Amino acid sequence: MSKFRIVNTRFWDDNYTSNLDPVEKLLFLYFLTNTSTSICGIYEIPLKKVSMDTGVNSDKVVKILEKFTKDGKIFYADGWVGIKNFIKHQTVNPKVLKGIEIGLNTAPKQILDSLSIDYLSLSHSNLNSNLNSNSNPNSKYNPLGADVIKKFESIDAKNKNFYGNKTQRSACDFLLKEYGIEKVLMVIEVIRAKRGTEFFPSVTSPYELQNKWTKVGEALRRESMKNGGDKNIPNI
Repeated sequence: MSKFRIVNTRFWDDNYTSNLDPVEKLLFLYFLTNTSTSICGIYEIPLKKVSMDTGVNSDKVVKILEKFTKDGKIFYADGWVGIKNFIKHQTVNPKVLKGIEIGLNTAPKQILDSLSIDYLSLSHSNLNSNLNSNSNPNSKYNPLGADVIKKFESIDAKNKNFYGNKTQRSACDFLLKEYGIEKVLMVIEVIRAKRGTEFFPSVTSPYELQNKWTKVGEALRRESMKNGGDKNIPNI
């Protein structure tokens, strides 16, 4: 399905882009218009695809992305691209706003943090309050929930899709309120280390941890006793 992206004709006169060399201009324009772009300006794209589509070798792509990131224009991390001020150049309406919200809900925290100032300075007065100073696209959730989900990504990559999931974010809020961020992250790390261990509960998401917290606690106590009271095993 084709997409429409607005690129201002001033692209060629902009103080920054006008001083780029031809290959850098090509890549900058590519990151604005390629088929993987999303309406919020944050999207996932493999470097291999960038290289194949543009004909620029991967090493050169990496170097140019490092320049764009250093210059604060386009950020790249772990296969994700975030473009400064992308939304400001789109035609905003309720449908677009919904698409922006969905996109931000699934975007990695690292990219959101890099772009937080840009989103705060958006000139569209009707852009909703989900774009806030905490880089949290859904203000009703505890922003530390993103750290919990990020930690779970080391156990199961599917968690990268849970930043905007109501069930998972609610589970994060419960865990944080009941046990605090330090203990929750510590427990997740032990779960990761013990994954696959016989009789240890399988937990791969915040929601599962909420439901299996008691079982995990029992398993941790068994592990602690077996290891002579190992202080590295949290007591929950």
